[in-house]
Amino acid sequence: MTSYKTRHSSYGDPVGCMLGTRVNILADLDAWASGNDNRKVYWMVGMAGTGKSSISHTLCEILDGKNMLGASFFGSRASEKTSNARLIVPVIAHALARASPPIKIEIVKAIEDDPALAEPTYSNLAEQFMKLIYNPIRTTAGKVARTYKIIVIDAVDECTNLGVVSSLIKLILQPTFDIPLKFFIASRDEDLIHSAFYDLPKLSTTFKLHEVEKHVVEDDIRKYIERSLSDVKSLGLDRTPDAWPSPSELSKLINHSGRLFIYAATTIRYIRDGGNLYKSRLSLIANRDSKTGSKLQTATIDGLYGHILEQACASKEDSEVIPMRRLVSIIVFLRNPLPIQAIASLSEIDDAHLYLSPLSSVIHIPTQDHAPVAPFHASFPDFVTDPHRCSAESYPSFPALDSPKGHEILALKCLEHMNRSLKYNICNIPEELTLSRREATNSPENIGKISEALKYSCLYWASHLGEVQPIQVSGTDLITALHVFLHQHFLHWIECLSVLGELQTGIKSLESATTFLSHFQMTDIRCHDLQLLVDDARRCLQMTFESIQKHCFEIYQSALAWIPKKSLIREVYATDVSRVPKLTLGLSNSWDPTEIVMQNSSGVNSVAFSQDGSQVVSGLDDKTVQIWNAMTGEVQAELKGHTHRVTSVAFSQDGSRVVSGSYDRTVRIWNVTTGEVQAELKGHTASVMSVAFSQDGSRVVSGSYDRTVRIWNVTTGEVQAELKGHTASVMSVAFSQDGSRVVSGSDDKTVRIWNATTSEVQAELKGHMGVVRSVAFSQDGSRVVSGSYDKTVRIWNATTGKVQAELKGHTGQVKSVAFSQDGSRVVSGSYDETVRIWNVTTGEVHVMTTLHVKLPDSSEVHRVGAENFFVVYPVHPMLSIHPTLSISDDGRWIIGALRDCWIPSHYCDFESSSFLRDRACFGYKSGRVVIVDMSVVL
Repeated sequence: MTSYKTRHSSYGDPVGCMLGTRVNILADLDAWASGNDNRKVYWMVGMAGTGKSSISHTLCEILDGKNMLGASFFGSRASEKTSNARLIVPVIAHALARASPPIKIEIVKAIEDDPALAEPTYSNLAEQFMKLIYNPIRTTAGKVARTYKIIVIDAVDECTNLGVVSSLIKLILQPTFDIPLKFFIASRDEDLIHSAFYDLPKLSTTFKLHEVEKHVVEDDIRKYIERSLSDVKSLGLDRTPDAWPSPSELSKLINHSGRLFIYAATTIRYIRDGGNLYKSRLSLIANRDSKTGSKLQTATIDGLYGHILEQACASKEDSEVIPMRRLVSIIVFLRNPLPIQAIASLSEIDDAHLYLSPLSSVIHIPTQDHAPVAPFHASFPDFVTDPHRCSAESYPSFPALDSPKGHEILALKCLEHMNRSLKYNICNIPEELTLSRREATNSPENIGKISEALKYSCLYWASHLGEVQPIQVSGTDLITALHVFLHQHFLHWIECLSVLGELQTGIKSLESATTFLSHFQMTDIRCHDLQLLVDDARRCLQMTFESIQKHCFEIYQSALAWIPKKSLIREVYATDVSRVPKLTLGLSNSWDPTEIVMQNSSGVNSVAFSQDGSQVVSGLDDKTVQIWNAMTGEVQAELKGHTHRVTSVAFSQDGSRVVSGSYDRTVRIWNVTTGEVQAELKGHTASVMSVAFSQDGSRVVSGSYDRTVRIWNVTTGEVQAELKGHTASVMSVAFSQDGSRVVSGSDDKTVRIWNATTSEVQAELKGHMGVVRSVAFSQDGSRVVSGSYDKTVRIWNATTGKVQAELKGHTGQVKSVAFSQDGSRVVSGSYDETVRIWNVTTGEVHVMTTLHVKLPDSSEVHRVGAENFFVVYPVHPMLSIHPTLSISDDGRWIIGALRDCWIPSHYCDFESSSFLRDRACFGYKSGRVVIVDMSVVL
């Protein structure tokens, strides 16, 4: 479905430009493809409906005829595959391998070395591109013809992750890209795509299709319309010999089309589908007032789509319009297109084809049973879901579809279909093959035994559920259907997902269900109990994920044997549990809070949660940074590039990037989505010990053994400032909240405040008699606090550099300090195994004897172990109803508000830790990362 020969065209059959149209444009493209121009990337940009895909298709045909086509990828929102930007590199590699045996050998070698390379889930786009495309072509440069091969990539703006698209464009625009490939890319002018091209404008050619002279476009559209109408007339639907179309109607239709080929193509389909009424349909369109008064750029195509919808509803009863709208809603909001039979099964509308036939000019309804039904062009879903463009005032018979309501309907239909169709042994596998055996595996041939409607329902019910707005839910049918599903068909669903090879979807779906149910606890009493059951189901699946993934029937066997005595799944599915082996001794009463154990490849030096808690990043002794899915425990990315151990890692506030510091003297910024290095920041001459993002994520600050502090521009990777002055290692750095200043603490016993713009030292704070280990700004930036090995805490005026207070009392070295929200208190932790809270005004000190202290400004201090702490500020509200966790003094217990958790001996030797709301993350020298979830559903 992704190549030009298999694509689903916006104009019906997958064809290119009509002969005699787009002549100059195609000639220019042919000349670029055949020439030796150093501009190896050609970007054709144009508005929706200007004919980009037809030009791309024709270019493929021309290049194929000359043996110059390397590969093609045609993006489309119509399906998961064609909208997945991560498939572009594997598709190109596959096409290159088929065309060249030497290249195939190299690609096969690369995949044998790393089997995950060819997967669309491979996160490091740069590495995938280099190993599957760049290296194989470069290695075989002398074995294959040197003529350039052209890669055609169309409609990349319809891919769901434009960040991946942008990264790919930047990769192929690299100046060092010296292999015999050229890239033709067509898209709308999306910001991320635009910025990727204009980073290196000299290496690409940009052609704006919508700026082609109007008379040239009109001439091409005239040819297209005249020939198409001639074809309609030749069908012999009307035997009256007359001059049709009239010059007047033809001229009006061309004028209405403007620069939009999609308008002309949709009109031709509408006229042709009218059968014997084709003449009257042309007259309706041609004589329709196209001056809507709308100032929208889409006004022309909106008017056509609105007319088609109104005509489809004309002379119909409400009982006929309602199922038609329901079907259009399903088709538009489906995550993946379905055949008409599956749509009928899912919607429970038997005459689906009949209801949709009046809309055949905007929705492709194929004659083949297994071909997907989908809108011809992405501009139609855009129109019909926009209440401003498809308003009730303009189109009263068919006002805009409501997205949350459409997803609610699909969620309900999916649940109801699963409740009707799911059962034990869905594929009717012989009984002897259902038994639990170590060597048992799923058979791929069984996938075909599951209907398209059931496949879709199993994979996407929760995705639609996640789009539902609580305030708009129309009734309790959705909750009732979910209740039946969880109490009667949960095990059947897991079996089906395992057969489909989509078991990871199960965990994500249950997460979505938990979020959905949490919104309804106040309106439907059943939601509380369902949320408990969903959480229990997730833990059951996580515990035996590996075995169920291999053999679908393990959900009825091994999984049920090991679930705790008080598990709700054990209670709800008691009949199934009675059939499995029983643990007569040693079975736990409830779930262990250790949710996931993630085994790293070497020792873990640093761990951190993303702000939303969905991911964990770890920095390792083996020179890598790893990003984990915090719910499934799966490695989402292994970031390679550092040449020495990684000492410090952190997420940006929005979670889109990770920064890492290393003994290799570099700082690296990584794109979390693609896994590629966005910037390698070189300049430090010794190990980097501390890194941090600014609040807005535009800069990174680093401190090093080389005695310097550096501020880096995240976008360009350039050093914005090198702050020199310290005479010993810099161990602690931080930005002020507004990003205008940086504070640093050093082994030279001083604290320095720097202007982040001018690099000037605004203040050198002297007074400590020992190493300064920790520094921090107050929230308003007026003061700095520092902690030192001289056992004191000092508060400094950030403007004058004078000491405002010297806080004495610790009997050991001070290792960490922080301000409260309003700056009236300072908290310090020391190797004397105390955490102290100081009143900045009076100097009074309170030694923490409890695990939590709430300060007057509502800041909360949480002690972690004997001498560590962290502060939760009221401006950052907790997303959980439970207070933050802490660790007991002896390091043997995780302390929570509603329950505690004992830490077994073999888990106590963690080297690094991170806490986020009700979860704790520990990193170990063995390479293991453990996440403990202390949440309780009340």
